[in-house]
Amino acid sequence: MASTTTKIVVNAQGKAAAGTNAHFTLLVDGTKVGEGSAAATAKDFTFTPTLSADTAHKVQIQYDNDATISGEDRNLTVNGISIGGKSVAPTAGIVSYDKFALDGKDVVAGQSNMWWDGTLVVNADKSYFPASTTAAPTAGAAGGKDTIVVNASGTEAAGVNAHFKLLVDGKTIGEATVGTAAKAYSFTTDATDGAAHKIQVQYDNDAVINGQDRGLTVNSIAVNGHSYASTSSAVTYDKGALDGKDVVAGQKGLWWDGTLELHAPASDFPAGTTTAPTTPTTPTTPTTPTTPTTPSAGTPTGPAFYVATNGKDSWSGKLAAPNADGTDGPFASLAKAQTAMRADPTIDTTYVRGGDYHPANGLWLDGQDSGVSFHGYGNEKAVIHGSSQASVSFGLGGAKNVTIEGLTFADGVVGGHYVFADNAAGLTFANNVVKGGGYGITVQNSANSQVVGNQFDHTGAEAIFVKAHSNATVVSNNLVQHSNAANRGDAGIWINGSSDVKVTHNQVENSPEKGIAVGSVQTDGSDATYRVTIANNKVVNANLESNDGGGIYLINRQQDLTNHTVLNNEVTGTTATNPTGDVASRGIYLDDWTSGVTVKGNYVHGNIGGIFLHGGWNNTVDNNLIAGNTGEAIGLQQNVGWSGWKGHVMSNNQITGNVIDTSKGDAVEIYGPSTSGSFHDNEYAGANANAQLFHAWPQVMSSGSAGTLQNWQSAGYDQGSEWLNAHFTNASAGNYTLASDSPVYQHGFDALAFDQMGLLHGA
Repeated sequence: MASTTTKIVVNAQGKAAAGTNAHFTLLVDGTKVGEGSAAATAKDFTFTPTLSADTAHKVQIQYDNDATISGEDRNLTVNGISIGGKSVAPTAGIVSYDKFALDGKDVVAGQSNMWWDGTLVVNADKSYFPASTTAAPTAGAAGGKDTIVVNASGTEAAGVNAHFKLLVDGKTIGEATVGTAAKAYSFTTDATDGAAHKIQVQYDNDAVINGQDRGLTVNSIAVNGHSYASTSSAVTYDKGALDGKDVVAGQKGLWWDGTLELHAPASDFPAGTTTAPTTPTTPTTPTTPTTPTTPSAGTPTGPAFYVATNGKDSWSGKLAAPNADGTDGPFASLAKAQTAMRADPTIDTTYVRGGDYHPANGLWLDGQDSGVSFHGYGNEKAVIHGSSQASVSFGLGGAKNVTIEGLTFADGVVGGHYVFADNAAGLTFANNVVKGGGYGITVQNSANSQVVGNQFDHTGAEAIFVKAHSNATVVSNNLVQHSNAANRGDAGIWINGSSDVKVTHNQVENSPEKGIAVGSVQTDGSDATYRVTIANNKVVNANLESNDGGGIYLINRQQDLTNHTVLNNEVTGTTATNPTGDVASRGIYLDDWTSGVTVKGNYVHGNIGGIFLHGGWNNTVDNNLIAGNTGEAIGLQQNVGWSGWKGHVMSNNQITGNVIDTSKGDAVEIYGPSTSGSFHDNEYAGANANAQLFHAWPQVMSSGSAGTLQNWQSAGYDQGSEWLNAHFTNASAGNYTLASDSPVYQHGFDALAFDQMGLLHGA
């Protein structure tokens, strides 16, 4: 049967209760297509399912978190529905409202306002789903002789996929909404022959919604058959507005709104030529944490130098292998390739063939090397071994827009660095493998850089260290295992003194101390860190050799508002050297006055402590699933008093809308004034409702320093909270995910996106 890709748009808005917006799931014929969270302002939510063509379908908008909390009545309003470009009013004759369960009972006529949980059902006949190809929408001059192909994919947020416009010299010629799988989007236009043009891919709907980070990945741009990687020297990335400001080197992952701009030469636009577009191969990235694969770079597509173990530095370096008579071939060393790229302004790329390389000294790149790249060759494994003569394998001092991709680093000096960047910018370290040695990749004073898709195993110190004004750096999709093996250190991933950094979709396993750490350790603010996003990561088994730390750990000794966000992460197995002793080990730990942080949508289970706030203010802990922890699920402590420090008074912390399991530990511990935290509308489960699982000092409960939920509420805490059976999937086996019939969903808890936590599989 033929299929069709159908665009379904739901225009909706909602009324929040307890700070949580109305949520809906879009289904077609009972199968989930996507979801959305509707705020007070009406908005289009766009979905693009592939469905059977020339067949009737039921399009179902399922409102699933109705609640009335403290007098606030949450509800959803659907203003309109569009299916394949045809508009349907919610009150149309083909629309019905199935109240409560989607079971064909309690069915009434369609309506705009949904005051109860239930489903708007559009009985759309086959005319809404005509047979068509599944190609992306195109625009431009009919019969245009110039073909531009953008190979792209994306990650969605709130059911809405990444969207881009294609412009030529600032004029829009088409647009597309991408899916999660890489695909070629083809556009045609008539551009002036024999002239250079700017091809612009403009990403325009970046957002982080309920822990989902929407992003666009552009693998390549082809102009009349000439393909360019997004990291080509001919490509730049103009962040924000297309205004020539905030311009960095081209990159594959677009983490902010902005425009990839390809400066296509006149040779790409010959007179009267029409060439079939090419479909570039998408490079792979590591996907399996327990048995990691070797990342690789793509096959060479343009002019380049080559380095191989059977090469000679006396050769031209322009051949990937020695020629038949042994008179020319690749170089033997990276240093020679660096010299050659400096001498030849037309070549800025070096491919390193598979084999073992033992350079006597590290390679240092400076301003002369800006714009160059070193890549592994296809799937071949090129291993750069460290040397006792060099504390750095790759050094970048003053070099900008450099790419190091698809290489393996091993046998580095303990205490040294495999890759060390200082006073650089726009760097990309992608799909490399780093084993043993000292530090993995350190980025210092190097803004707008990327550390993406790498694998780290038993590095001696931090695997990834972003420090000292490396603002707007992206750390994403990295697998970090057994970091800090030689020097217990601080964390597998450590962000210090750098702001607006995104730490997303990483997996960090088996850390001696912290898994992911963010913040400042100096009281004078010299290493202050602001607005870091820690989203969609997975941290497993942190604090294996420490009694003080966290899976995700934040610190803020300059004592001000940081505006960090900790969204949609899974943290499990955070333990301690002596788990039964006096320990400060938590899944998510806001230490030393960390303030102004949003902690939302996280799955924190199987740790010692759950989520802990130490001396901060204006933090929000909302809609987290905290379960199976052996210590306190939620903890607050005012005193930060070591070495005589005196801090800001702890106040105005909001702990609301969480599901808190007490089967193995306490519910709450609070040590500070009654203004330290406001608890309300939480759902407690696990142990007996009459157990004394709430602890507070100074004493506020009539029962003493410990009491039941009833004692706790009588003291003024946790109004609107209750005890219930949360319907965990299999708590006895450590699986605290929520069954689909969990009552917490009826009380306003938003479903967590478990499938988005950790590495981007298949990216």
